[in-house]
Amino acid sequence: MKYISGIIAILLLSVFAACEDETKSCDQTLISDLGMNFRKDTLNGFLVKDTIWPKVTLYALGRDTIVRRQPRSSVFMSLDPLADSSRFYLQLDSTAIPDTLTFRYQRKQNFQSPGCGFATFFTLDTVITTHNTIDDLVINFKEVNSSNVTHVSLLFIY
Repeated sequence: MKYISGIIAILLLSVFAACEDETKSCDQTLISDLGMNFRKDTLNGFLVKDTIWPKVTLYALGRDTIVRRQPRSSVFMSLDPLADSSRFYLQLDSTAIPDTLTFRYQRKQNFQSPGCGFATFFTLDTVITTHNTIDDLVINFKEVNSSNVTHVSLLFIY
């Protein structure tokens, strides 16, 4: 009888361990964050290089803060899976005039597995920005899925 209870305990631990591994892999495949980096244009397009801003603040309008006064050269942010657009507030330095960014996109449900369910992937249509500190932007990749790439580059002159 004591062997049966030991076998049951081992089976239960195995089931819990298998679920934990699947949850970790599900979390990674279900995340579809948009990557954005900051670049300075120092010679009218002849020399464009990555740059670090000293006190970046970024938050989704009407939602939580993503980054608050941290030095950054890039950020990753989640798009709203229930809407066709997302708006963000971006301030690169505590003395800089903030910009707003509006991402318009199409949403697609992508089946991952029976245990994980569906992930929402996005296809960028348009990115609209104010030009207080942002000079220009480039959409590098329109498909926002579980890959870890830079989808949008923001360009600055100063």
